[in-house]
Amino acid sequence: MAHFLERLKSRKVQGALAVVAVLTAGAAFGLTRGGADQGAMEEQRATMTRAPFIVSVNFSGRVTPGERIDLSAPFDARVTRVLFEYGDQIDAGQRLLELDAADVLRSRAEAESAWLKADAEADRMAGWEGGVEVRRATRTIAAAEADLSDLEAKIAETQALLERGLVPRSEHEGLLQQRRQREAALVSAREDLAETLRRAGAGEKRLASLQRAVAAAQYDAVRDGGDGVIIAPQGGVIVRPESQGESADKVVRTGGRVAKGQSLAVIASTAALDVVFTLDELDLNAIQPGQKAVVTGPGFGGQTLTGVVTGVAGEASMEAGANKAVFEARVRLDPLSPEAARAVRIGMTANISIVAYENPSALVAPPEAVQGAAPNAFVMVRVRGAEPVRRDIVVGQVGPMGVEVLSGLKAGDVVVWTPSPQSLQP
Repeated sequence: MAHFLERLKSRKVQGALAVVAVLTAGAAFGLTRGGADQGAMEEQRATMTRAPFIVSVNFSGRVTPGERIDLSAPFDARVTRVLFEYGDQIDAGQRLLELDAADVLRSRAEAESAWLKADAEADRMAGWEGGVEVRRATRTIAAAEADLSDLEAKIAETQALLERGLVPRSEHEGLLQQRRQREAALVSAREDLAETLRRAGAGEKRLASLQRAVAAAQYDAVRDGGDGVIIAPQGGVIVRPESQGESADKVVRTGGRVAKGQSLAVIASTAALDVVFTLDELDLNAIQPGQKAVVTGPGFGGQTLTGVVTGVAGEASMEAGANKAVFEARVRLDPLSPEAARAVRIGMTANISIVAYENPSALVAPPEAVQGAAPNAFVMVRVRGAEPVRRDIVVGQVGPMGVEVLSGLKAGDVVVWTPSPQSLQP
């Protein structure tokens, strides 16, 4: 018995039998005593019945955006007006920020210039084989071939004159030296043409095309950004961007500057909120996506919310101030009622109770009745007033309300036990 009671004290687990009879005066087990006013050490009894058995694990977390849109600055600019407060409920199409018109024009001009340059380069690469560089290299080869051909004719003529003794040998040898130089020049010109053609290979053309596409997309984003007005793409609650280093402390203010790509705010849909909490390594295997959760909180106005575990992080982080690995997990809340939507705010603390195990028809013995330690657990069973007999059992899940019995007992069996002095202490 001590083994199972210690398990109840050491684990962050809360069990419950999901029927009213289970929760009232020990009626779940048919709990009785030998007499109304007998001593504290009198025998206790419980009649085994089948009932739903649920084991829940409890955590603390906070409400965060589920479905969300991150707003970022389209370009470097000065903020002329801020038309919201963080935490406001906003509508789709609502004006949120106005940026300086001069900065908008400059950013558009820079984006258009970059696009025009990338477009020209892509066109140049697409027509590279007939472009200036290839034509120049081709002309160089033609000129080298013509020079070599002329020199060959002159060498042949000089050879004939040399054989007749009309020119000195040195003149003929000088022409041969020139031929070697022009042959080398022709080889170099042909190599230059091959290298020039290689520069327009499939990879280079693809790169130029991608750069043009990126520049065009950036230009379109700036060109279609209106007159520097940032509009809410969807309704919801607008909140501060999540922490990402030193820049996370920056908030958008009138007169301040924003950098291109800087996170300005997050619009969280009130129809899809999450609750984030952390698990330690002991609880990690008990929580799986798809498990049901019940969520309450001190600021929820008495509202009880339901949801489903959507994920558990695959990588641990170190808990602040402690050398302890924790894993982040999320619960997606079911759609909130109008009353709950008015009460629940992003950032509120929440208490999460997750159903880690559920058996709709379980035999559950009182923890005090189970003796020994698994796999050698047993209970004492009284049959028709005879002396109690030992019955070996196989136990399943354990909760404060009882111990699930997988085999060894059946409905109607009466288990008995005598409380120990320690169990009677407050």
